[in-house]
Amino acid sequence: MLKCGMRKVFLSTPLKQQAIDLMSAAGLKVDVNTGDRPQGEELLEIIKNYDVIQIGVRQKLTPDIVTQIETPKVIATMSTGLDHIDKAFLRSPMFKIVNIKKANAISVAEHIFALILALSKRVMESQALTLNNGNRNDLFERPVDISNKIIGFVGAGNITQEAMRFATAFRMKILCNTANPEKHADIERQGIEFVPLDDLLQRSDIINVSIPLTKDTYWFISRDKIALIKPTATFINTSRAEVVDTKALIEYADTHSTFYAGLDIDADTEELAELFKTPRRNVIVTPHTAGVSKEAIDRMDLEIAESILLATKD
Repeated sequence: MLKCGMRKVFLSTPLKQQAIDLMSAAGLKVDVNTGDRPQGEELLEIIKNYDVIQIGVRQKLTPDIVTQIETPKVIATMSTGLDHIDKAFLRSPMFKIVNIKKANAISVAEHIFALILALSKRVMESQALTLNNGNRNDLFERPVDISNKIIGFVGAGNITQEAMRFATAFRMKILCNTANPEKHADIERQGIEFVPLDDLLQRSDIINVSIPLTKDTYWFISRDKIALIKPTATFINTSRAEVVDTKALIEYADTHSTFYAGLDIDADTEELAELFKTPRRNVIVTPHTAGVSKEAIDRMDLEIAESILLATKD
């Protein structure tokens, strides 16, 4: 439980005024950072001096911080994933971690289908042809319909469930792989088939990966798993880049001309940056923008403010 008295909140990034007013009306003193997001020693000092600290995914919480904190804290991260927060924080009774659960799910689901449709309908290739005085006869292969195709979802969280609604509208057959199918009876009641990962990869015409990055999911889609995928399939990843052996995936796209990949990832390592320097007809990469639509940001601000209020209740 947080200490009594007026609790202090530090926002590493500004929130919409409605979210700030919500916290202020509940008696929280909100300070908004106006400079670069604090890191390292600066972030440690802020954690020591505030009851609630809002951070972003690029702010790393390292285990050494835990040993230097003597009073309870709420860490509110503007992300769904928690891979930037060391597990020592999750184990310590001194910290309560709150994150984004639902605010950007619909936005990511829309982006997933934007990638699926752009690849299936050859949008990028068609534009390039038009700009170079080409026509539809110059396409490497004709566009394909996604209706009535088999789509396999790796993961069964909020993003997947939103994307499944789109898949249903396209009359697609839906497969799902999740570590805990017993927690998703509602999905099974919809007639969606839970299958082993290898089965999903081999059967699906379109594959989407929406899982958090943990020590167990690092390269969850490994080179060996990628080799199971149909050479005519479309593969989408809007999770962290490290969930997939991305180099192996791009090599698969380079050696299988009818394989398509849509990636919404942070290509912020030297290896990934080098990998994507060469444009490819059958690969689309976006810089992890799926969950940051204008509407998603507004919803995220309100969701994190409401989560902070719940976490600071006596």
